[in-house]
Amino acid sequence: MAGTQQLPTDWKKFIDTTFFAYLPKVKKMRTLFSETNVDPTQITNEYARMTQTYAEATGYSGFGTPITLAEGSRAVMDDFGTEDGTSSQVSKSLGFRVDRKLLSSGLPFQRDYVARHSVELMNSIENYVNGALATNMASNAGQSYSATGGTWATTGDPVQDINDAKNSFKKRSGGIDADFAAIHPDNFTDISNDFRFQNTFYSPAGSVLDKGVLTPKPLGLDWVVETAVTKGTFFMGKKGMFGRLLISENYKTYETTEGAAGNTYEAVFSYVDQYPLPYYLMYGTGI
Repeated sequence: MAGTQQLPTDWKKFIDTTFFAYLPKVKKMRTLFSETNVDPTQITNEYARMTQTYAEATGYSGFGTPITLAEGSRAVMDDFGTEDGTSSQVSKSLGFRVDRKLLSSGLPFQRDYVARHSVELMNSIENYVNGALATNMASNAGQSYSATGGTWATTGDPVQDINDAKNSFKKRSGGIDADFAAIHPDNFTDISNDFRFQNTFYSPAGSVLDKGVLTPKPLGLDWVVETAVTKGTFFMGKKGMFGRLLISENYKTYETTEGAAGNTYEAVFSYVDQYPLPYYLMYGTGI
């Protein structure tokens, strides 16, 4: 083995480094939340949810309709528009074993083996997180939209639906513009086949495709394309405002020596998702 390049011996640190490098490539739905790393003992599962109402005539408010104030009288005391919200901490963990022979190897495939298993482990946990967040977002969204012209793969108009949803969102959120859409890959294929959507990939020069400048926000939105979103539905909202993700264990790793059996490596991801401003999130169906 003379001349063989030395490989890392602190495999826990190597796994931590792999997680750090790969996480930005795989996290999807949670990028829409306001993420905060917190002490696991400091999480409060109860929180206040703001509730708001909207009407074309009266606008956007958590209060009721203003009254005409008679001389000498007082304003009517109204509810500010809150309700109790509850959440619970979720911890997900996976691990793998590296046997003693592999630990003793001086060949590069040893490092590749550990890196590959670390990436697959993170992928498995993130897939769960994406699905769980999509489910909770659907049940907590304060706004809804239903396409009426048919599915996008048949008679529906994808661009009209997105523009209508953006208009509805802005009116019902007090003038706040949506800045993201999350959608299933099959539905993203439907809308990306529309030339009007394709044109918005480019900016000026008359929106001519072969002369325009590539832009990352078609139709003015960041697009998160993720299989965790149910086909035929979409999310739209204001990133970082509708919900928060409290992370207490961000892929914390553990190494256990098992003698002749080798070493085991485990990773834990723990989080709480909360929706204090649900009216900044829309759930669309029928596409």
